[in-house]
Amino acid sequence: MPTPAPRQPRPAQAGGITILVALMMLVLLTISAVGMSRNSFREVVSSGLSRQGAMARDLADSGIEWSMYWIAPANLPNAPAGPPLQLATEMKTLLANDSMAGVAYDITTGNPYTPGGALQAGMTVSGPTGVTQGFTLGLTRMGKLPVMGMSQGSGQGAYTPAAGSAITQAPDLWAVRSDAQVQQGGVTFVHAKEGWISTPAQ
Repeated sequence: MPTPAPRQPRPAQAGGITILVALMMLVLLTISAVGMSRNSFREVVSSGLSRQGAMARDLADSGIEWSMYWIAPANLPNAPAGPPLQLATEMKTLLANDSMAGVAYDITTGNPYTPGGALQAGMTVSGPTGVTQGFTLGLTRMGKLPVMGMSQGSGQGAYTPAAGSAITQAPDLWAVRSDAQVQQGGVTFVHAKEGWISTPAQ
């Protein structure tokens, strides 16, 4: 008997399969495109957050460096009005009252320091449009810096630790806390740093 020829699909059936495969490919491509766009958006947001965080970190460093410069007695004669002179005034106030030692004080208000407070005039830094940035500083008197490897001495002005009196010639030790703020679009980025600074006895 003759072998029957294989049945060929009708043109309508072949067209239906092609459309189905094309639709499946279109769905897969759409899902891939949406996934890539979401990933790109996350990368943009993450990059922006990293940039703002780096700005806050650099501002906190600037606050510590600002304090190191203006806390030096040699620089005070050139201090402009505003925060630099307020820093010098706050230092004298803290040195004059032993009960204020060990407590952080806001150099612009003279009140106990509250991290993350409002930025004061003279403590802001110019930045990109729509960005407010600056730092607040808390100053703490930590007492006298211990002097090691020195003999006690005798006579007026000598170190007298054995007698239990204050070592008035020893350097003063300060702790400075810098809280930086970068505000943009209703979001505030904060970074804090602390530095220890010694100054000659005052």
